[in-house]
Amino acid sequence: LSSGRGVAGVAVIRISGPRADDVLLAMSRTKKLPLVRQATLRTLVDPKTKEMLDQAMVLRFKAPSSFTGEDVVEIHCHGGIAVIDAILDA
Repeated sequence: LSSGRGVAGVAVIRISGPRADDVLLAMSRTKKLPLVRQATLRTLVDPKTKEMLDQAMVLRFKAPSSFTGEDVVEIHCHGGIAVIDAILDA
């Protein structure tokens, strides 16, 4: 969780590393990656149950031009604790 924990309008979850794109694909209903550095609306689902978790803006950043220097996916989701926990648990 890259943003502060607690009740907020928007939370930012950052996934960093060589499998960041794989995680996004597993949590998306569509199997097409968004363009790099382009915000895209995605429905996020639990990879195991396919239960809808949230509709979120997602962005991709490719190494080395990212916050961490690795491939990064940022999920800008609703900021409620239940939504954040569901996405982090998935």
